[in-house]
Amino acid sequence: MRSLVQVVGLQTFHVTSGPMPAAHIHPEVELNLVLSGGARYATVSGALDLPRGRLAAFWGGYPHRLVSEHDVDFLWATIPLADLTGTPALRGPLDRLLQGEFLYGTAEEGPHDAFLMARWDTDLRRDPQPDVAELCLLEMHARLARLARGQRPARTAGESEARAAERMLAVVARRYTEDLTVDGIAADAGVHPTYAALAFKQTLGMPVWQYVTRLRVAHARRLLSVTRWGVDRVAHESGFQTRSSFYRAFRDALGRTPTEYRRQPDSML
Repeated sequence: MRSLVQVVGLQTFHVTSGPMPAAHIHPEVELNLVLSGGARYATVSGALDLPRGRLAAFWGGYPHRLVSEHDVDFLWATIPLADLTGTPALRGPLDRLLQGEFLYGTAEEGPHDAFLMARWDTDLRRDPQPDVAELCLLEMHARLARLARGQRPARTAGESEARAAERMLAVVARRYTEDLTVDGIAADAGVHPTYAALAFKQTLGMPVWQYVTRLRVAHARRLLSVTRWGVDRVAHESGFQTRSSFYRAFRDALGRTPTEYRRQPDSML
């Protein structure tokens, strides 16, 4: 599965969408609330139907694509991983999301979730000031924490390639800005390095190091757009060890240098 890497940031939308042309990944937790239509996603674990009227949360770092034949009307929000880590109440939900689990609200909570997401959309579009974003994030934190209460973690039997890849993805999602090696990722995931590389590529359609690099480039794109940091600091904060490796990866991914990108960023921020 060849996947487009995007960077979305803290965003909320009310959208109507049909099938997506390609799978994509992004370093944010995603919230979906289907208002009408049938939302079917293609994921690394197979096809998944989102229940209408129930909030669904998942980690966007797994390749996913909307494949519904007809348009789907839904509310959508994305929350950068950096805005969720370090909060004790979110440790459990994040661990489950990063392992590939989907978390769901109830049908009874649906109207309240629709109200919350519509308010986030209004607040972040009309007044995207830091204090407003902070209020929205506090509400998002509380909703995610409540979302996991009373739910039993999904159990996956057996040691398949998909399960091994999921464990590696969870490690990468938490540590992609650190100094990583494929062997280190495999060790942290409890997978043999040789088997890990094969399992990851078979499941995601790309080598593990290509995935790490894509997440780092996505992280750098956001920093270039929302900070005034110098290129060297952006490279370091995104996990690149040298300026030359950062420039090479960035140009390979986007066809331009970080400096050129900062002058004219794309619209998916």
